[in-house]
Amino acid sequence: MSRKQIWQIVGLLVVIGAIVALFVWFVDLAAVGQVLQTAVPTHLILTSFLLVLGLLFYALRWQLLLGSKPTLQQTFHASNIGHAGNIIVPARAGEAMRIVVLGRGGAVSYAEATSSFVVERLFEQLLRLLALVTAVAVGAGIDLLPGSILGGVAVLLAAFAGIQWLIRQRERVLARWPARFAQLPRITEAGARRTLTDLLDNLTAVAEPKQLAKVMGTSLLAWGCFWGFFYVTLLGLGEGFPPADRLAVSLGALALSPPSAPTQPGIFHASVVVPLAAVGFDEVALTAYAVLLHILEMVWMMGLALWGLAQTGLSLQTMLGSQTAVNDPQ
Repeated sequence: MSRKQIWQIVGLLVVIGAIVALFVWFVDLAAVGQVLQTAVPTHLILTSFLLVLGLLFYALRWQLLLGSKPTLQQTFHASNIGHAGNIIVPARAGEAMRIVVLGRGGAVSYAEATSSFVVERLFEQLLRLLALVTAVAVGAGIDLLPGSILGGVAVLLAAFAGIQWLIRQRERVLARWPARFAQLPRITEAGARRTLTDLLDNLTAVAEPKQLAKVMGTSLLAWGCFWGFFYVTLLGLGEGFPPADRLAVSLGALALSPPSAPTQPGIFHASVVVPLAAVGFDEVALTAYAVLLHILEMVWMMGLALWGLAQTGLSLQTMLGSQTAVNDPQ
């Protein structure tokens, strides 16, 4: 292990330690502990099943976006390693990790894996907006103005319109854009052309009605399972929330911090607790809910990531150097 990687690990431990210290300082741990003691074990078994099933559908969608070139097992392991990376490493480093895992598998190139990620994020934002709008509709109380909703819809419509334009202007894009991208540091014209070609291939495949229906179907199945994970976890806390609030809280928490975009301890809790507490939901119950959600996510995502690393034969050193591997796969 190089000195740089050692310092990366030390820095990571310092960041995690600081987050935990702040959490302990600001949170009433005794009150949160009392709420967590009401958790029903049988509910936690069901919620774990829903989380893993959602992750499986999530990996299936990624496989579809890549034209089914990799196997489901390959995308499942890659996405789980990426999720675990996002939980323990700041700055969304897990996204580079999963591209490395899939690229080293040989079924697709690094450029193909990267370009599919761009398309995938578009579908994720669509589902996230849908969850947020539904949460508002059922009474989450989040201050979301009609203009904000329309703005989000407009952005997504513009993105899909941009996809159609890129597909129709494929030859023009490939003729002109690579030379422009090559003016940026560490980008060659050949590399830019290869990446753009892969991106346009992915976009063309997704734009076909049959493939689009499959991608949207797996997206809805994944997010349906994720919502089930959030809702059953909330039910597992017993009397933590009144029945009238459960649907709104679970949908609001899903929109604010979905399992498909996991974050570090502290950041996850703040992203769930602060907005929902600000609109009137009980802060202690929300904190206990966020703690339980994140514990379940960390246990399963990190456990599945360890399984993935064992199956792929990749090391911690490779994962820590994932960004370099993406930029220079050779």
